Amino acid sequence: MKRGSITRFKLNPKKPPKSDWRAFDAMSEGARHRAAVSDPDALPATEAQLARARRVPSVRTLRKKLNLTQEQFSARFHLPLGTVRDWEQGAHRPDKAAQVLLTVIAKDPDAVARALKN
Repeated sequence: MKRGSITRFKLNPKKPPKSDWRAFDAMSEGARHRAAVSDPDALPATEAQLARARRVPSVRTLRKKLNLTQEQFSARFHLPLGTVRDWEQGAHRPDKAAQVLLTVIAKDPDAVARALKN
């Protein structure tokens, strides 16, 4: 279906597009790197960009590190259980506020739990 200058289509998950990786597999690591660097729309991150990047903790990894079930994690940190499940399954990504909360939980989960106690 085409609207204006944007073409939209839906992929059928039962029939993913077929990719021929033979040419890629035949390339050396150096040739792959040169090909990646030559694409102006997808340049690799610079060392400075990587240094500034902030990683948001994986919810599943964080929860398992704390040895909590999804139910316990959601109750302890006042998060809807469905939201925690969606984050872990990749259905949704945490918004900026949730990313900040997860980062603080990763650094000091007990302080967050104390602050949230009624």
